[in-house]
Amino acid sequence: MSNARDIFLKRLEILKNSLNEPAVSDGAPSQIKKNEVASMLRNGLAVLAFAITEDFIRDRTAEILCSFKPSKVNFNNLSDSLQNAVTINALKGVLFRAGFQDKANKLTWILNELKPISNASTKISKLSPYSFGQSSSNLSESDLTDILTAFGIDGGWVNINLIAKRIGLGALLDYAQAFKNLANRRHKAAHSVSFQIPLADLQDSINIILGICCSFDLLLSHSLSIHNTGSVPNKSNSSKISASSIKFRFLSPNPINVGAYLEQIEQLPSTTATATATATATATAKKRRYTHHSTYTTALTAATKKAKKDKQQFIIKGLNGIPETWITW
Repeated sequence: MSNARDIFLKRLEILKNSLNEPAVSDGAPSQIKKNEVASMLRNGLAVLAFAITEDFIRDRTAEILCSFKPSKVNFNNLSDSLQNAVTINALKGVLFRAGFQDKANKLTWILNELKPISNASTKISKLSPYSFGQSSSNLSESDLTDILTAFGIDGGWVNINLIAKRIGLGALLDYAQAFKNLANRRHKAAHSVSFQIPLADLQDSINIILGICCSFDLLLSHSLSIHNTGSVPNKSNSSKISASSIKFRFLSPNPINVGAYLEQIEQLPSTTATATATATATATAKKRRYTHHSTYTTALTAATKKAKKDKQQFIIKGLNGIPETWITW
């Protein structure tokens, strides 16, 4: 399980609940004081919305960097960009973050954080958490691309868009631009008290943040799993990872039978099958489209086991079709 993922989902739920509080909504035009308070609160929530996104990207990447299996991966297996990230970039990140440490503890902190860097070539299971996106105050959209590329994932934001669409968060076509918008809103809210943010924009950002973070995590986690099977997508391996590399299993509430759940494997169209074979496959898929479960507990246990066995990313959705959580193999 991912601690970073659990914290992210809790924070996103708190943000969502905060946006439902009356205090953040404007009143009538005559309610000047209330509207001023609501505007200031929305500015603060805009800053937190981007911080939640940043923290998850950094924290989940740091978890991944401490999850390589030494029996399957060594330093020389890593891509050139990943080798540079866990050494040169990590050093830059540590030096930058050192500026935020208390003076009395700064030297001890630096020496401790230099250990994963100096030991990177021999201790693959504990690489520096400061390897990506840590040498500046805020993440940029290019930071996500750099992380994905270093882990053998080509296409950057294109793959994030494709994954988001497949898991039910694809209404937005350009997540790179959406990330920029989140960042710009954060910067304006943080530096201009008079900046006005419509409540609807913040409410829309909930699914945008979820789409970015979930899709990024699914891609990065898939790369980690591939590394840990010994099939490393590295500098000498032309088999790069993309959205099409990932398979999904879904679990969602039964809309008819309250308390029951439906399990489903993603059905992707075949581009090589003949018309007859496609028709047969479609008929078979319809017969076994859903697996019915009487309770969430039995559904979760059974589906998690099958997803891991079949190397599928497991998405658990709500009644609205939006992912509520996910489990990576």
